[in-house]
Amino acid sequence: IAAEGEALLAQFRLTELADRPTRELPYGKRRLLEIGLAVALKPSVLLLDEPAAGVPAAERKDILDTVAALPDDVSVVLIEHDMDLVFSFAKSITVLVNGAVLTSGTPAQIADDPQVKAVYLGGEVVGHG
Repeated sequence: IAAEGEALLAQFRLTELADRPTRELPYGKRRLLEIGLAVALKPSVLLLDEPAAGVPAAERKDILDTVAALPDDVSVVLIEHDMDLVFSFAKSITVLVNGAVLTSGTPAQIADDPQVKAVYLGGEVVGHG
């Protein structure tokens, strides 16, 4: 168990902070710890709701890189509004508008989708008024 804990600390870039109370950790490291605790339970699906929200830009990359490095047997469902983060991370994207699915596809397909462009440029969306 101790070896597994140490491996998780290393995986989540927290080894040097292992002896510090959580309340003393920078916010980005707290988010990494939260994700690490979830991964310690060996999920097959990890649901993350805006994991980098409120995290300083310098620490966001650590979170993204760590989540991106998770084993392929862990599916990550990411709810995120930062499109740069989404496009740098996602293998598949589903775009919702007012709670309904607008479209799904690869990052390249989503980037080229005229309806997605309309939503983000403030235009009308076919079938969603």
